[in-house]
Amino acid sequence: MSQLSELYNRYCKYINFRFIYILEAHAQDEWPISSARWSPTKMPIKYNQTRTIQERLTVAKDFIRDFNIEIPVVIDKPEENLFEKLYAPWPVRIYILDKDHRLIYKAQPSETMLQLKELTEYLASIK
Repeated sequence: MSQLSELYNRYCKYINFRFIYILEAHAQDEWPISSARWSPTKMPIKYNQTRTIQERLTVAKDFIRDFNIEIPVVIDKPEENLFEKLYAPWPVRIYILDKDHRLIYKAQPSETMLQLKELTEYLASIK
C-alpha cells in the first residue's frame, strides 16, 4: 500500500482519488485462510462477509487503520454491491475515470498483486 500512498501524495492535487471498499476478499465465512500474508498486523483475517452498511463500515475502518490508508475511502453498499457488479474489481483494480466519468484506464493485477509501474507512467502522462 505504500506505493499507492506515494502516488496519492504525488498526484492528489491533480487527481481526485477514491478508494472504494467492496466485498471482503478473505471473509472467514466464505474463503477462510489462516495465512496472515497480506495483513499488516500479521494476524489472520478475522471478518465475515459484510451484509449491512454498518458491518462494512466497521471492517473498512479497521482496514484504513491497519493499512494506514490516506486515500479517501468510500463504501460499496453491501445491499447492492453496485460498484463490484459494474466494474468487477476483483481481486484489486485501479480505474481512472475522466471528468465526464468515462473509464480511461484500468490497471490489472499480476498474480493478485497490482503492479504500479504502468499506472505511475500513465499518471505522469496525463498530469
